[in-house]
Amino acid sequence: MPTQPNLSRHLARIQRFRLIDDAFFHTCFDGYIPGMELLLRIICDRDDLRVTDMVAQNKVPNIYGREVCFDVFARDENGKLHDFEVQRSDEGAVPLRARYNSSMLDTMEVQKGTKWPKLPSIGVIFLTEQDVLGGNLPLYHIRRKIEELGNAPFDDKSEIIYVNGAYVGKDPVGKLIHDFHCTDPRDMHYAVLADRANFFKNDSKGVVTMSEIVEEILNEGREEGRE
Repeated sequence: MPTQPNLSRHLARIQRFRLIDDAFFHTCFDGYIPGMELLLRIICDRDDLRVTDMVAQNKVPNIYGREVCFDVFARDENGKLHDFEVQRSDEGAVPLRARYNSSMLDTMEVQKGTKWPKLPSIGVIFLTEQDVLGGNLPLYHIRRKIEELGNAPFDDKSEIIYVNGAYVGKDPVGKLIHDFHCTDPRDMHYAVLADRANFFKNDSKGVVTMSEIVEEILNEGREEGRE
């Protein structure tokens, strides 16, 4: 537990956190099914979507190379796997990373002897601070197509969605993005997000948890500086 001087020093930092900041996003959504259901329902346009299990910062090892750490991994009641990533830097949301995360979802789920029809549907979602794809649209859906068949769908049950964090609008996506940029929970549109953010910013237990995370981040920075 952080000491009182450290806790007081961290309070200002905690108040500046937004959901689009990695540390705050991970903390708020760790095991928070109502929040993840809200995000997926809005972005996937599915009012009936139900999340059965989820975990934040889920590391998937790769014995052949680079491991991956999903910001939030979730499974819905239809068995679809979702990787939700928040990226403030354009470099962290390049198409090749989306491709790799998609492949690691399969690697994590598919066991030896799994029949091809049993492979689950998978989706990778990047919510980026800037409009990295440059179309000035709220959402971008990427799915494989067959060029020689008039761009007919290639039904491999996978998709990638980019959410433009610079989008401004009064529609559900616009309101969601607005909430991700709020520092004050009272300014948020969605109570599910506002209540969670308020807990970690203004509730004594939540503030202590957030202060411990700030302390870890600062210590990691100091260690990297020494190295």
